[in-house]
Amino acid sequence: MVGMAIILAIFFTTLIPLYVYMSSLYGLLSNETNSRRIRDVDRETEDLKLFVEGRSGIGQGSPSISVVLKNTSPLLIRVERIWMMNVAAGSPVGDTPCVNTIVDVPPGWNITVQVNDCTRGFTGRVQFIAVTGRGRLFSSAPIDLFQGRIIAGLFPYTLTVSVINMKRGNEYTIDIQPQGDADIHPRSITYKATASNENISLSFGTTAGTFRVYLKENGVLVSTARLIAPPTNPVDVTLPDYWNVVFILRRVEILPVTIDLEIFAPSRVLEGESFQFQIFLSLPPQAGEDVRINHDRIIQAISLSGDYEQNTLKCLPVEDTLSPGSTKTALICSLTAAELTGNRNFGSITITVGPIQDCGTGEGSGLPYSSDQDSTIIDVKRQRGR
Repeated sequence: MVGMAIILAIFFTTLIPLYVYMSSLYGLLSNETNSRRIRDVDRETEDLKLFVEGRSGIGQGSPSISVVLKNTSPLLIRVERIWMMNVAAGSPVGDTPCVNTIVDVPPGWNITVQVNDCTRGFTGRVQFIAVTGRGRLFSSAPIDLFQGRIIAGLFPYTLTVSVINMKRGNEYTIDIQPQGDADIHPRSITYKATASNENISLSFGTTAGTFRVYLKENGVLVSTARLIAPPTNPVDVTLPDYWNVVFILRRVEILPVTIDLEIFAPSRVLEGESFQFQIFLSLPPQAGEDVRINHDRIIQAISLSGDYEQNTLKCLPVEDTLSPGSTKTALICSLTAAELTGNRNFGSITITVGPIQDCGTGEGSGLPYSSDQDSTIIDVKRQRGR
């Protein structure tokens, strides 16, 4: 009896503290689970809208930009930081946030925060990111800044610059320099002509004032000898009185050139052997445009004579376009040599490609291009197989 009493005493003195300890752990677990569930619900309930407001600063002093925080949730939202992100680079602007102090936004309230220090002198597309105390990120719509000012509404006028009769492949740059207090965006645009005698019109947002407009071709200022109008380059234009500048270049005259044609084939083949030959086309460097190859016309101009198997000629198109100064394979053809008869050990096959009146078409002008006036001939020796 004494032993059982001792065993029961030891059992209860161990079980009761263990029970109390487990109960306290369970209580802590329940409280933590509930706390985290409440935090997750509150985190998902957060809803913060960001709007960017500002004035350009033209005629009104320095530019001013602010971010409006609008709390549309039923909870108090604590904004820890506000960053300005460069949309093009995908990274923050600067090493520190625009706002690094805590901003409390009660439910239904709008709080305005100044961000002038972040935007000062910056040009590009940005958006503002707000980081809340519960770990949520909220962003504004992207906006365009030019030297720290919001572009929207900054340029009330439009300057149109047109370039007429450009040359295919050349790059044309329009540089505009504002005079005095005038401003413009963008200040330079480069365009590469995709066809000869192509025309473009480009628009620039401007304020009222005087601007000097330059036209450059491949980085060099276009001389007045190349211009039909206006009489000078650069041109001064004043808005809003005049809003259009037209540069008319002298028209590029495209004249077709003769395409060189060559045949490459093996010098010797065995009787009954199938062999390949290639037809190459060369466009002289003085050509003013690319030329699209007319494969069907070339195939029709191929004539064969000698000892070959009838109906074995097959041609596969390779290249479609010739560039000025280039040599490219137009066709790869296959042909089978005939068996030698009698006591003959040798024979020959003659491949001729006559002059072609329309072996190519100009990409820009649509004019026909012809090959050499003389036929191109090559002989392939045929010998008895061993």
